[in-house]
Amino acid sequence: MRDIEENEYAKIEKVRNAFNETCRIFGFKRFMPSPIEMLSTLEAKSGPGIKKEIYHFKDKKERELGLRFDLTVGITRHITGKKDLRRPFRVGTFGDMFRYDEPQKGRYRWFHQWNAEIYYTIKDNPSNHVLELLKFSTSLFDKIGIGNFEIRLGHRELAESFVNALLYGKLEQPESNKQQEVTTILRLLDKIEKKTEKQIVDEAIELGLKEEKAKILMKFGKIKSSDINILKQEYVSVLQEIGMTSRDIEEISDVIKSYFKLFESKIKNIEFDLGLVRGMDYYDGYVFEIVDLNNKEIGSIAGGGEYTRLIKSFSGPDNLSAIGIAGGIERTIESIDENQEKTNNLISIISLLEEGAEDLIDILRDNNIPTTYRQLDNEDIKKGLKFASVNNANIAIIIGKNELAGGKYRVKDMKTGKEELVKKESVVDFIKELI
Repeated sequence: MRDIEENEYAKIEKVRNAFNETCRIFGFKRFMPSPIEMLSTLEAKSGPGIKKEIYHFKDKKERELGLRFDLTVGITRHITGKKDLRRPFRVGTFGDMFRYDEPQKGRYRWFHQWNAEIYYTIKDNPSNHVLELLKFSTSLFDKIGIGNFEIRLGHRELAESFVNALLYGKLEQPESNKQQEVTTILRLLDKIEKKTEKQIVDEAIELGLKEEKAKILMKFGKIKSSDINILKQEYVSVLQEIGMTSRDIEEISDVIKSYFKLFESKIKNIEFDLGLVRGMDYYDGYVFEIVDLNNKEIGSIAGGGEYTRLIKSFSGPDNLSAIGIAGGIERTIESIDENQEKTNNLISIISLLEEGAEDLIDILRDNNIPTTYRQLDNEDIKKGLKFASVNNANIAIIIGKNELAGGKYRVKDMKTGKEELVKKESVVDFIKELI
């Protein structure tokens, strides 16, 4: 585990404030699910194997519980139990998670996430809800100063139907008794950016694919473009390699257009990625992720997708579906410019007298000016300035005997070193202009 110090805490709060403001603007209701869930509830999302990756325990009544590892499970558990839900229902959550994982840069065992979900009736066009979430995310990242990012958008049905065609010769959604085999191969696509082509081809062969088909799978997994026509051309080429009919190809071209056309003109810096499946088995429609192009090595800073299967696992209404996106806060703050966080407008008052500082401190704080204080009496002024510097104060106000006798304060700009004598009655306005 770790402790969070001032600099990181300030960045987390910056993201939290921006998230809350984005929720307000987009009309998302705030909600916080329980941090402790029944283990069976957590397993509904990721299966029994999730026990190896989370913190779980028995309570005094021998109930098996676990700490949440994301927000979607708790929100969905809550939403599926509401009988009076008015759809579409938009909900935003910001909180901390726990995962028994190997710590690495931007990923810890105790971490934070923001989450936005839209629950809607199945007859709705899900692309409209995806568009709303992508606009939400774009607005959020703009607020916190992350502008150079790429949105990658895929669709699980396209990937599943292709793998089904590769395995069973039919370009359609897999039958229920073949879903597991298709899902196993899909997981290979999720590793394309993490492993070499040879490693993935070898894994595919171990799973029973012939080498030729394994290489075709790799070709499919690399089909991506911001131009839908190019996307279709590359996909058609791969489909021809596995012997799909012209009718199949025509139909799938129309499907690609129906899935992605809306986003081509509505969302900036978007890339359509047929091989994007994301690792969660419960995704069954759109999937997407956002990558900071200035910090690619930390992976995606947000991602999500469309899920109906998870809702069904909680015995939710048959006509209820959902789309959600979540962002890792620790990964996100890796992308926040350090220079943005140093302008905290803190004022440090350094008093060389026993009295005379309290009134000024109160006045500044009453005017919403962050103020800290160091009482020196007759000590060296350098100690006070060092105190101001250590606390990243932008301005130091020095209260000395000579200054007060003239009805003034000495104001020092900690960045430039410039000093100026300011009348007591004018100091608040003077400080406001500086900050």
